[in-house]
Amino acid sequence: LRAQSFDVVLTDIEMPDMNGFEFAETIRADNNLGSMPIIGLSALVSPAAIERGRQAGFHDYVAKFDRPGLIAALKEQTAGAAGASELSRAAA
Repeated sequence: LRAQSFDVVLTDIEMPDMNGFEFAETIRADNNLGSMPIIGLSALVSPAAIERGRQAGFHDYVAKFDRPGLIAALKEQTAGAAGASELSRAAA
């Protein structure tokens, strides 16, 4: 991530070796990357999973296969509106 410039990071939650929550926490701990918007994408959309995403530092959390929700989240985060996250979008 340090080698190039990115507008937003889109990560799955269920991955081998490191899950998306751990990945987000790693990004947040890096002084150079800590403010980068992170969107979690997952089939796990329980209130507990959404709260875990909030704690990990996600700017948004989108249910898999919710294409309109994903597009809206990407537009919001790349427009510089990172201050107002919509973590509840996954529960809709």
